[in-house]
Amino acid sequence: MKFKISFDRIKENIKSFGLAYIKDRKKVTLWAVSLFLILVFVILGVLSGHMISRLPDQLGADRWSDDMRMAQVSLFLTQDQKITEDDIKRFEYILERKLLDAGVADSTDGKEDTLSGPKIIDTIGIDEMYGSPKLTNEEDDGIGNLYTVAYCAQGTATLSFENRILENAAAIGVGGDFFIFHPLTLVSGTYFGGDDDMKDKVVIDEDTAWQLFGSTDIIGQSVLISGVPHYITGVVKKETGKLYEAAGLSKSYVYMSYDSLSRYGNILSGVIENKKISEDGATANIGGINCVEVLCPNPINGLALKISKESLVSNENVVVAIDNTDRFSTFSLFAVLKSSFTRSMWGKAIFYPYWENVARGYEDILALILLVRTIALLIVLVIAVIAIVNLYRHKKWTVRGIVKYLSDKKYDLEAAHKQKKDQKMIDSADNE
Repeated sequence: MKFKISFDRIKENIKSFGLAYIKDRKKVTLWAVSLFLILVFVILGVLSGHMISRLPDQLGADRWSDDMRMAQVSLFLTQDQKITEDDIKRFEYILERKLLDAGVADSTDGKEDTLSGPKIIDTIGIDEMYGSPKLTNEEDDGIGNLYTVAYCAQGTATLSFENRILENAAAIGVGGDFFIFHPLTLVSGTYFGGDDDMKDKVVIDEDTAWQLFGSTDIIGQSVLISGVPHYITGVVKKETGKLYEAAGLSKSYVYMSYDSLSRYGNILSGVIENKKISEDGATANIGGINCVEVLCPNPINGLALKISKESLVSNENVVVAIDNTDRFSTFSLFAVLKSSFTRSMWGKAIFYPYWENVARGYEDILALILLVRTIALLIVLVIAVIAIVNLYRHKKWTVRGIVKYLSDKKYDLEAAHKQKKDQKMIDSADNE
């Protein structure tokens, strides 16, 4: 009988030990899962930051100024629009006026601005506006130094050097401060300014350099574009990888002035009109600009985007406006997730340049990473809530007990302080 009782106790001990082991094992597993998910959350966050840092085309606002809040805005026009350099001058004029109206800078003449908004076309002569797109020094008050604009058209061009010919290379005809927005990695040389008086400068990528010259050390060399000499100022690195190739970088690229692309290349990105540009009968394809980019102050969320869009066109159905500064924020990526099933359905005919295709691809990747991070964080929060609830259910304390404990601690601290004060007084009396 005694043996039987002892055996039953052993069985009960083993059973209780097993239950305790199972409970402890569950706790350990939950803590391990939580730690793993926290690591996933942190690592994916670091990875997201690294991926965004690899997109310099989207980070112009960070590079432009540390003194004020800036925004980089991209405006992409549909292919049925004929946007010319005169339209860009008009755009800059209206943009400056709207920035002044928004309080970005104050006019010094003290007069009421009656030329703000699209109505300026009716209040000044077209020749005057095109001939002097910037505000005068009296009106400017530094506004021209607070923003910059770039624009481009896309097409093809045929390049040749001696007996080597590269037909239908992808060509970007640029104007304004294009390379401020797109700081391509230079292998050699430097960029050219889109507003330079000499329009015969080009930047080519490594592939183009090797195909035509068999080297990248070719700065100052002359390449013929449709038989007209152009001088190479820089050779740039071309990003590789499936995403970049799918975005359009599988081709050889040449960056030239918009003027050269109009005269010697083929514009594919918008409506063009072949017009006589000089008395000797020379013609150029006017139009085709489909990408306009702006860096300007953005004191209020969305202000730069709104002003830029309104300054370029009156019909919002012919343009897609993107605030690059905000496009990879948490809320923006959640919006990408929300539209994931309809994102590929596109009702506007837009010839996106490769850098925008790359950015849209990264949006999808970063949105997916954000989804995984969000799920990981939610699971950790659920585990934490369950743990807190279990602790509360099995608590060995009461609110009254906690209050009493804190009161006792307070009393002990006060008593100790009083005792120390009394001792100091006694010591002082003895010294006297």
